[in-house]
Amino acid sequence: MTPATRKRKRLGTHEVSSSQKDKKIMPIACAKNLDTIEDKSNKAESQTMASTGDLSAYEKQIQHNIAEKMQVLHQLGITEAKQQFQHFISEKKKTTTLGLKPEKRVRSPPLPPRKSLRLAGRDPDGHEHPEGFDMKTKFYASENVTQMSRPPAGPMQMTEVGKNVKSEQDEEEFVSSLEDFCKSKKRFKRTTANLQNFVSFFESMRLTQEHVIKVVPNRIFSLDIHPSETRTLICAGDKWGYLALWDVDSASGNDGVHLYQPYSRPVSDVIFDPFDSGKLYSASYDGVVRCADLSTGVFNEVFVTDEDDDILCKAVDFISAQTLAVALGDGTMAVVDTRIPGCTAEHTYYVHKKGLRTVSVHPVDRQYIVTSAAESYAKIWDLRNMKKPTSSIAELPHGKSVSSAYFSPLTGHKVLTTSTDDTIRVFDSTHPEQSTTLHSIRHNNHTGRWLTRFQAIWHPTREDLFVVGSMVHPRRV
Repeated sequence: MTPATRKRKRLGTHEVSSSQKDKKIMPIACAKNLDTIEDKSNKAESQTMASTGDLSAYEKQIQHNIAEKMQVLHQLGITEAKQQFQHFISEKKKTTTLGLKPEKRVRSPPLPPRKSLRLAGRDPDGHEHPEGFDMKTKFYASENVTQMSRPPAGPMQMTEVGKNVKSEQDEEEFVSSLEDFCKSKKRFKRTTANLQNFVSFFESMRLTQEHVIKVVPNRIFSLDIHPSETRTLICAGDKWGYLALWDVDSASGNDGVHLYQPYSRPVSDVIFDPFDSGKLYSASYDGVVRCADLSTGVFNEVFVTDEDDDILCKAVDFISAQTLAVALGDGTMAVVDTRIPGCTAEHTYYVHKKGLRTVSVHPVDRQYIVTSAAESYAKIWDLRNMKKPTSSIAELPHGKSVSSAYFSPLTGHKVLTTSTDDTIRVFDSTHPEQSTTLHSIRHNNHTGRWLTRFQAIWHPTREDLFVVGSMVHPRRV
């Protein structure tokens, strides 16, 4: 036996053993290799039809292995599955976006490469430094700094600040329909349904692409739903001062969406007036609180801070039909009487060392208020004792800063809080001075910098059910 013959014999023996191994692992073969195997199979068949006198034992063994692999694939039905999958991909429908349509952006020409003015010995305006200039002791600031300024003060007509308006007539008809809508007296009713059946109903709900709509151009900061039972009207505020009214069952505007811009900075809170649902109150980082009178179609100023102080308005709630509690970004809470002209606060109380995030008024005993801030505790206050520099009547401790704190909507006997320590807590506030923890629920509240922070809220007609966002994929509540 020659050395070449011995080498071919060893290779053939090795291929036989590899073929036996392939038989064991082929049932879990990946479909992405199917095209390669089929090509080899077709090539092997063409070679079989040719003269086999020139094929070595090694090449014959390869053809035999490929044929066995293809036979196993056909038995497992992988070839048919591949054809069905390709057919499914070819028929995939393109999704369409409802609501606001994205504006076409014109690509600007590329900018020249940036160069360091400091290394070039120039100031921020591009001028050369004078002789003897010392960078460590001198600093020149550019005077051409642009800032986000407030919109003009005073009342604003909804038709004047409307955006993406199809036609003036369409916008006027929508505002006119709101006037009739505000006269309706039907409101949410307190539900007495069994909790288990109530939750089962929610679990049976499904969200499809047809029910997803873009209502504001940028990230949503605030949301509220009108309490009417005859018409579904949703209000949303975004990151750059836009406020949208979505008439869900209407086709007016942009698929029912009507957009306005009464602010220039984030709309931090929106709330329909519980005493007069024809009014919509909103707060903004502009330092302004406005009331949209839906019956007249006008945005009126209710509370205004000094623009030079740059104090953010973070949240609003109602102490009475004419009195508001406004949470501010400097750690104070303003009590505003809407009947007093001047858009100023009747009283201002220093309640937290850091900026407030939410304010909630007790639904029954309206002298009690709970506040949350960028601190590790929420506080309960008694308005009757706040004229003196006294402390809060109760502190609700947390591991990290508190994103929100709300009294339960019917009796106020519970307080629901959300914290960045990844917990949602429920406190017993039957006696506010002696509030204790009832439940502490682990929940991922780390939304990152690109998502609005989670704030768990009560169902408006129940005290045993609340809603909060989730970081679990796919996205859910």
